[in-house]
Amino acid sequence: MRKKFIITAIILLLIGVSAGIFGLFPVARVNGEFVLYRIYNERANALERFETKNRLVAGSESLTPAEQEEIRKFILQNLIVEHVFWQYVEEHTALSGLKESADAVVAGTLKEADPNVLPQATKEIYGWSVDEFVENVLFWQAFQNELQKVIESDGTSFDEFARMQLNNAQVQLYTVPWKWENGGLSEK
Repeated sequence: MRKKFIITAIILLLIGVSAGIFGLFPVARVNGEFVLYRIYNERANALERFETKNRLVAGSESLTPAEQEEIRKFILQNLIVEHVFWQYVEEHTALSGLKESADAVVAGTLKEADPNVLPQATKEIYGWSVDEFVENVLFWQAFQNELQKVIESDGTSFDEFARMQLNNAQVQLYTVPWKWENGGLSEK
C-alpha cells in the first residue's frame, strides 16, 4: 500500500514538473476552453522580441518592465478575443466556411510574399518559422477580418458585436496580475 502511494506521488510530481516545464498549464479559461501558458508566453516573447528589434533600429531605449507587462496583457487579451470569436463561429453553422475563407486569405498573402525573404524575416523579427507566424499572426488576423465582413454585411457594427461577445464571455484567469471585467483585462 505504501509502495503504491509513493509511486503514485512520484508520477504526479513528474506530471506536474513536466506541465510546468512545457507550459502545459492554463493561463485562462474562456467559456470552458483553456488557453495554455505555453502559447501565451510564446506570443508575448515574440512581440517583445519584435518591439526590441524596432527600438534597436530606431536607436531607442529597451523595453521597460511596465511596457513588457503591457505587451503580456495585450497578448492575453488577443488570445481571449481569438477564443471568443472562434467559439462564436463554431456555434453558428452559417459561418462554417469562415475558417476556409481565412485560410484562402493567408494563402494569397503568402503567395505574394517573397519566399526568399519571409522565412528569414519571421525568424529574425519574431523568432518563428513561417508556419508559426501563419499560425500565430496571419491566420488570426485573416479570421477576424473575415468575421468582421460577415458581421457587418448584416448591418451590425463589428465593434458592438465584439463588445457584446466579450462582455458575455465567461473568463477565468490564472497566474496573471489581471482580472476579467466588462469584456476586458483590468488590474486586480
